[in-house]
Order: sequence, then structure tokens, then C-alpha cells
Amino acid sequence: MILLRTRIQRRVNIGNTYHKLAVRIDVIDNGPGIEPGMLKQMFYPMVSGRSGGTGLGLTIAQSLIQQHGGLVQCASRPGETVMSILIPLEKGA
Repeated sequence: MILLRTRIQRRVNIGNTYHKLAVRIDVIDNGPGIEPGMLKQMFYPMVSGRSGGTGLGLTIAQSLIQQHGGLVQCASRPGETVMSILIPLEKGA
């Protein structure tokens, strides 16, 4: 099952930039989770945990989110993986 959760966050630091408002989008799934060793390298190009995967999907997603001043993070444990995206709704203060 995949769950999508959205919310507004106030007073957020993304990198070294302060934002009064940001949107947070969490994509949550109840799959087997991501191996701890893979978490550290999963956003690098050509790294894939799937057989036949190109290892470009998360790299491209991260690049697009960063172009909008945002951030993408991942937290995973067996039975739950959460991909969180933060995108500022206004310019930094």
C-alpha cells in the first residue's frame, strides 16, 4: 500500500536557507524497506536496488527538487519507507 501525506510546514531550514513556509510531501509505503547500506548511496547515479534498474530515477527526482530550492530525504525500516519532499512556498527570508 502507498500512502500520500501532504502538509504545510512553517519556519523551515532547507540547507542554509530559512523559509517561512514550505510544503511537505511524504510518500509512504509498507514494503520490505531499503537495506541500510543502500540508504547512504541511493541518490547517486547508477545505483539501484532493483534488478534491471538504471539507478537514475532518484537522481533525476533529487535534481528537479533541488532546482526548486527543495530537499528530498528517505527514512526506511522493515515494513515502512518514507520519502519526504520539502519545497519552499516563498523565497528565503
